[in-house]
Amino acid sequence: MAEEQKEKYLGLYTILPSELSLQLAEVALDLKIRDQIQDKIKEVEQSKATSQELSRQIQKLAKDLTTILTKLKAKTDNVVQAKTDQKVLGEELDGCNSKLMELDAAVQKFLEQNGQLGKPLAKKIGKLTELHQQTIRQAENRLSKLNQAASHLEEYNEMLELILKWIEKAKVLAHGTIAWNSASQLREQYILHQVTLGKIIFKK
Repeated sequence: MAEEQKEKYLGLYTILPSELSLQLAEVALDLKIRDQIQDKIKEVEQSKATSQELSRQIQKLAKDLTTILTKLKAKTDNVVQAKTDQKVLGEELDGCNSKLMELDAAVQKFLEQNGQLGKPLAKKIGKLTELHQQTIRQAENRLSKLNQAASHLEEYNEMLELILKWIEKAKVLAHGTIAWNSASQLREQYILHQVTLGKIIFKK
């Protein structure tokens, strides 16, 4: 009997007892469930890591925009330097705009895939967009004021140049010799001019 059992289980296609097959099936099911749980844990951890990275990028961009906004609000008495700074800040603001568009797209995709986990990021990106718009308005306002200041400065320089010329002329007159005519001489010159003018008109 023992020999027969041995031959039975040593065949190429061994048929396992039903009890053992059931146990193996249960083990396989447990392993499958465990793998699914592990995959889910990895997925959640990956989502959290992505959320943290997006949040970090949002904070960094918010810091950059705040720095630009602070510089745009700063007062200056050097219009030329201010216009140079304005150009640099404008380029930095353009760079922030590109990053914001990329971040917004990434957050929207994350929100679609993760639902509740993405809502805090959506709120942060909304506030970041408001900060970006505020910075743009400040940049436009500052540029307008700088252009006005440059125009006024040009007018001032032209006026100053004219005043300096008048001052130079006044100095020449003050140091020169002025020939004063008597009232009778001035009257004679006036009559002479009138007569000359009358002759010209009569000829016409």
